[in-house]
Amino acid sequence: MNIGEVVRMSWRITWRSWQLWLLGLLLFIVFLPAGTLASGFGAVSALLVLPWAGPQPGWLIQLRRVPGPAWLGIAAVALIVLVGTSALAWLLQAASIRGAALAAEHGTFRLNEALRLGRQRVVSLLKLSLTFGAFVALLGLLPPLAVVLVQDRSSAGLTLLQAMQTFLAPLNLVLGLALLLVMMSIAVEDLRPRAAFRRAWLVFRSSWWGFVLVLGLSAAPVVVVAILLIPLGVVLALTIVSDFGWVLAAMCALAISPLILGVILFTSVFTLVVYTLIYRAASAAIG
Repeated sequence: MNIGEVVRMSWRITWRSWQLWLLGLLLFIVFLPAGTLASGFGAVSALLVLPWAGPQPGWLIQLRRVPGPAWLGIAAVALIVLVGTSALAWLLQAASIRGAALAAEHGTFRLNEALRLGRQRVVSLLKLSLTFGAFVALLGLLPPLAVVLVQDRSSAGLTLLQAMQTFLAPLNLVLGLALLLVMMSIAVEDLRPRAAFRRAWLVFRSSWWGFVLVLGLSAAPVVVVAILLIPLGVVLALTIVSDFGWVLAAMCALAISPLILGVILFTSVFTLVVYTLIYRAASAAIG
């Protein structure tokens, strides 16, 4: 496999296929509520374990009085939302994978061609999202849920949160890549879940270095997003000491949001195309 040619073709497909950008935008919209919910759950867990200097605000006192069973209910609702959105997101992602494969094969494709997954693909993807997708979502919710239930406001609570996140982060990364390869087996080769897992393992074993390389390169845009967020972070810090700081924060967020969205969309589309082309090349090589 010529990785240089794969990258060059992926670059051409990315910039010539507006359909992939549209699917990427839809994917972002689908994931936004679930991502906000999961991030909010994590932020709440941090607020509950971090010591608060000075008098506690009323909202924080009320938050810390929420009983454990209520947090379990909130976590259950969050899990349902995450599983539901992941099912829809995986269907859109499978359509993007099909579109990238069609573009590599024919030079272009129509949007309805990518969206025409067929009954078997849809059923396989739904099974995958309701089983392994639910497991991955649960792993993401476990650290903040454990901290919320313990509510230890000493250093032990923060240590527990950090330890669980450190342990689960590489596991979530591996599971994410594995599920992506299984999804590609379903989207490109129309395999059932069990056969898709076997095929994904064979493809990864033959060209693991290509997938790992792209996984590493895809993290580079995170640095760009972090740099773009620096002004917003500074302005948000000013909101603590200024009555009108929230106005500055809102203006700053409106200014940089299009740039951040552009970076996220380009990264998601380009890396997905590269992954798809690597998968096609590796699958063709092993027969």
